[in-house]
Amino acid sequence: MLLVGSWVGVKLGSGASTGWGDIVGALFGSVLAFPVGFMAGMWLVAWQLRFPHSLWRGIFGAVLGLVLVLLLAEPLHLNRDSRVMGTLLYLVPSVAALFGFNQPRHV
Repeated sequence: MLLVGSWVGVKLGSGASTGWGDIVGALFGSVLAFPVGFMAGMWLVAWQLRFPHSLWRGIFGAVLGLVLVLLLAEPLHLNRDSRVMGTLLYLVPSVAALFGFNQPRHV
């Protein structure tokens, strides 16, 4: 999913006149596609192993983790070092999705 998102982002951003559209599109596509692929992988494993899970809470956790990193990037100066920002863009949504996914369906 990460590669597909990057490819779609490149195709959508290739029309920019400044030449940076390909890179921005690839990054944007990969950041959006990674949580989708991560959730699909977790769902397939849980389905195969008959593991109780909550898909919607996992999706909510992935989206919440992504939004939190993007909103807190400026106040916490995460965008000053691209390694930190890149790591957190993939790590935080994954952990949040995993936490939400493993919550029981009925409380």
